[in-house]
Amino acid sequence: MMIAKLLAFSLFLNLFCCSILFCKSYALDTLLPGETLGRNRTLVSPGGVFELGFFPNGKVPKQYLGIWFKNDKYKKAVWVANQDSPLVDNSAFMYISDDGNLVISDIRGLSTIVNNRRAPIPSSNTSCRLLDSGNLVLMEGEVKIWQSFDSPTDTFLPGMKLGLFDLNKSYSTKQFLTSWLSPLDPTKGNFIFGMDDKNKTQFKIWGPTDGKSQEIGFWDGQKFILFFQTKSTNYNFSFISNSKEAYLTFRNNGDSNVPSSWFELAPNGDINELIMVGKEISVLNHSMCDNGLATISTECLRLSPFHCWNGDEFSKIKGIFPDSLTATFPVRMGLDDCELTCKSNCSCTAYASYNGDNNICLLYYGDNKNLQKLGRGSDNIYVRGDAITESDHRRITNLLLKILVPIMSILILFIIIFFLCYIRRRKSTRIGIDMSQSGLRKSLRLLSRFLGSKGTNKDKVRNEQELSREDVHELPLLSFSCISDSTDNFSLANKLGEGGFGPVYKGKLLGHDIAVKRLSKSSGQGFEEFRNEVHLISELQHRNLVKLVGYCIHQEEKILIYEYMANKSLDSFIFGRKRGATLDWGQRMHIIEGIAQGLLYLHKYSRLRVIHRDLKTSNILLDAHMNPKISDFGMARICQENESQGVTKRVVGTYGYMSPEYAVHGHFSTKSDVFSYGVILLEIVSGRKSTSTFECLNHSLSLLGFAWNLWKDDRSGELMDPTLADSYRMRELQLCIQVALLCVQENPEDRPAMSDVVSMLSNDASLLPAPKKPAFSTYMSLADVDSPRRLDKKPSHFSVTISALEAR
Repeated sequence: MMIAKLLAFSLFLNLFCCSILFCKSYALDTLLPGETLGRNRTLVSPGGVFELGFFPNGKVPKQYLGIWFKNDKYKKAVWVANQDSPLVDNSAFMYISDDGNLVISDIRGLSTIVNNRRAPIPSSNTSCRLLDSGNLVLMEGEVKIWQSFDSPTDTFLPGMKLGLFDLNKSYSTKQFLTSWLSPLDPTKGNFIFGMDDKNKTQFKIWGPTDGKSQEIGFWDGQKFILFFQTKSTNYNFSFISNSKEAYLTFRNNGDSNVPSSWFELAPNGDINELIMVGKEISVLNHSMCDNGLATISTECLRLSPFHCWNGDEFSKIKGIFPDSLTATFPVRMGLDDCELTCKSNCSCTAYASYNGDNNICLLYYGDNKNLQKLGRGSDNIYVRGDAITESDHRRITNLLLKILVPIMSILILFIIIFFLCYIRRRKSTRIGIDMSQSGLRKSLRLLSRFLGSKGTNKDKVRNEQELSREDVHELPLLSFSCISDSTDNFSLANKLGEGGFGPVYKGKLLGHDIAVKRLSKSSGQGFEEFRNEVHLISELQHRNLVKLVGYCIHQEEKILIYEYMANKSLDSFIFGRKRGATLDWGQRMHIIEGIAQGLLYLHKYSRLRVIHRDLKTSNILLDAHMNPKISDFGMARICQENESQGVTKRVVGTYGYMSPEYAVHGHFSTKSDVFSYGVILLEIVSGRKSTSTFECLNHSLSLLGFAWNLWKDDRSGELMDPTLADSYRMRELQLCIQVALLCVQENPEDRPAMSDVVSMLSNDASLLPAPKKPAFSTYMSLADVDSPRRLDKKPSHFSVTISALEAR
């Protein structure tokens, strides 16, 4: 009897454990309302094929939401939700919001809707599930209302569709692959793979250069033909084309729905064919520059590697990588691509295969001396530059010391004597790098570190006009003669333009291009603005702010040295029909979002809370990759951490960009910059200046008024720059115009903060409030402003009567 009871109890216990495991396995693939997916939890598809969760960007503390094969030991994501919006740290989490949307957020509280490409969710009764196909679906009951397969990143999985959709509607959509920026960085990279809009049977790869593409395959009416010959027969391609859509898809041969082979667009533009055998993934690389493809395609799109100061040649040694944070995690990449990746990053010291596997890459960013001291090992390591052994290095060093020490001692003594005599006799008015405090050796070290990444020593300037004896954070003070030589004595041939501060020249110093801004005596700006910009920019670091790399004070000369921006200012593009045609809608959206990110940093995330006060298109500079950078901080003001506004007696700025409360009453705040941003946004969209006039009945409208009238009449499309006719997206155009009108409302309290603007631009499915009538909607002549002189393109100064003190 006792044995029977024990058997019954054991059976009950087994059934209970199985039921718990069954419930747990069911819950692992689905996220329900009220549940949260964070760093300690992932979703796993029912068959254990795919896994969804957050992963870091290499060793940088940024988090991305992605999907990867469960058995892939390298966890390479096949889909990423937030490629251009990484979360700040491991506080990232995902949940289903009250309105049914799938949302990710982090400690900052800024939320991003994952399913933002589709229509609003019809109800809040939704759930999220990961399938064995690698598809993440958002369900309302049993109805699928969104799927990740409609938003591919760099990977083409079986069942995905690449092509054009909603062709019968006014606004069609396109699904394509976008490469990662690098094997470790999921940010959108330089290459795109998809269907040709003009010939829907062709599939191409577009590179970073405008208009250049490379055909890699086409549909011949019966089958899809790839120009590179794949050894695998595991693909069954399908091409669908009708009045509603045209797309390419494929499936693996066999009955299983689990992907066994797929394609990936590599960061260098190549196509990787990945094949899973058991739990191992092998990679077959199809280079866009090999001989087979070169005979068919017109041009190789692969980027050329950079030329680095420490050389582009690699030497082979025997050894192992040190176990430190300077070595990256293994990356699935062939040895040739591993070399190209290392060669394209001047900070990369060496590369090697992982445990002898030439399809797995390791990159090293430390000191190559650490590699040479390890002795011999079993692995081949390719080191940038000369890779001599430690014993050879010691022997050569001892020989050089025996020869050079006596010679150098005599030479240094001679130089010191000559220099002391030269200083005693020379009476020059030129002011160089501060010799009295740091000496020649320190000055030369300062110059040699110029434009370096580690900063320089702080220097004090003793001239009565030199920054009032204040330290400048890690910013080198350069001699006037050095700057003059770099610009060929400020020749007209090197002149880039002229703004309110003065002329700007192109120069070259230590092999780097620089932009030299020279204060003009006739400028409305003076020493206060100069000092303000030197101190302010030296404290700010952001990818969308121009970088100040040095300054110079020589008698009456005041000079600022910036990083060189190859494409000059934004106004030279959008206000010229010829150059404006080269700036398509995608690039303009990139610029719009970049300016917003830069302002958000100034207003909220920088060490100092900064109000720019002179934001305009001529102060937005574009680098060689058309990335926008905010410049000219001479008029900027710093607020305390608990402040966001101030009052000034001296109104500065540019007509057409100033908010009404600032122009009339001298009240400035972060909302003043928001107003200027809204004006810039309308200028980028329309290609017209803010000072343009538009005749309407018996009065003239400003650009703001014209945009307002079109938006009220649901005719926003008429504001679009005609050069965008072939590239714009109506939904994004309307979104930009509505955001701009919200920014230029007359009451500052009605305008959104820059954090709200960034959220609006990144979530085009969100419901935005209706804007009110903007300030200055009717044309305001210069006589309407109490100004003692004309407000032109240069930064302006005009007075108003204010009794309060100026804020800093």
